[in-house]
Amino acid sequence: MRVAFFMLGVLLLPLALPGAVAWRADGWLIQDVVGGERLRLGDEFGCHGMPGKDVNTDLSVISECKEYLTSQINASKWGSEPLSFGLPGGVIEFETMDALMDENFLILGGNEFQPMNSSAPQRFYDLEIVEQSGGSLEKNIASIDTINAGINEHGYANLYWEALIEDLNVRRDRDVLEWIESQDFWFTTWGELYSSSHSATESERTNQSITLKGSAAPNGAWDVPGTTRLVLDGGQITSIERLDDGEFSQLTISNHHLKTGYRIIENSSATLTIEEGAYVRVTWQGEVDDVYLLSGTFNNLTPFMVTGHHTTDLFEWSSPFQDEDKYEDGFSPLRFTWLIEPQPDVEPTWILPLIAVLIVLAVPVAVNYTLKHDRAMNQSLEEE
Repeated sequence: MRVAFFMLGVLLLPLALPGAVAWRADGWLIQDVVGGERLRLGDEFGCHGMPGKDVNTDLSVISECKEYLTSQINASKWGSEPLSFGLPGGVIEFETMDALMDENFLILGGNEFQPMNSSAPQRFYDLEIVEQSGGSLEKNIASIDTINAGINEHGYANLYWEALIEDLNVRRDRDVLEWIESQDFWFTTWGELYSSSHSATESERTNQSITLKGSAAPNGAWDVPGTTRLVLDGGQITSIERLDDGEFSQLTISNHHLKTGYRIIENSSATLTIEEGAYVRVTWQGEVDDVYLLSGTFNNLTPFMVTGHHTTDLFEWSSPFQDEDKYEDGFSPLRFTWLIEPQPDVEPTWILPLIAVLIVLAVPVAVNYTLKHDRAMNQSLEEE
């Protein structure tokens, strides 16, 4: 009986021990063939946490995830430091916002965030919140109607994508994906959209022209060109030119990715994407009563984003959007905000070797006990 209890104790020992959660890096991030390609395309890399830890109860997750990410890959072609952090939905605590801002995260993403308390310190309002908008890319869940509803509500689309959920592979909806790729969207990311949200300033004006100067990106953001919507009250635009030697080409509706340039819309208005410090002159003919400078989106297109949640394997998450036969350059025009976290792993400890030693010791004892028990039973039967 004592041996039975001993063996039972050995078998139950692992269940009584606290689980030790470790992690290993996603090797695809540092590989040029995957991580480097996605970076050059214009994808963004942000943070989503660490295995076995909850950011709501352990704020060290924020700095640990940032340290992991920056050791593997730059956040964007526009800047090395990450700006975006994915959070669970619900109330965002002041302590969490403090910790995020201390690590220079400026953009929070999640689903169904509750409104910030009116007593929040003013600096917390500098945090940009990107809502989930337009549903998912998952097959049988993706919906064109849901995408349009999200755009109508938020002014942008921000779709959900996760390639692996509880060891089950998720398939993209090919039909919805093809529809998205055929639309006049600006395919962008959280950080690019935020960093480009600045307008040019007026430098000089005559009765036939206005000169604009590109402004700086928001404080802490990447150095991304900003977009200005110019509208004339009367008159027609005749030319737009950059006054130095920098690039400033005319765009068409088919330009879906952020770059410097301009597009004239209905003769009396234009959208201009100008880098910081560049001077651009807009000339017109006819009588103009006033010139309005408004904030705008790149190429006057609707921002469209896809967020890769819990991205532990960049190859697994991104490969459904690569096809040499379908796309001219082999890649879907969509751009992704990959919220990165390491892959969970089992941490080696002294526990497993100890269990092995106990089993090795227990087996001979059990065998010896069984043999003695059998001999005693045989002797008892012989005596009878």
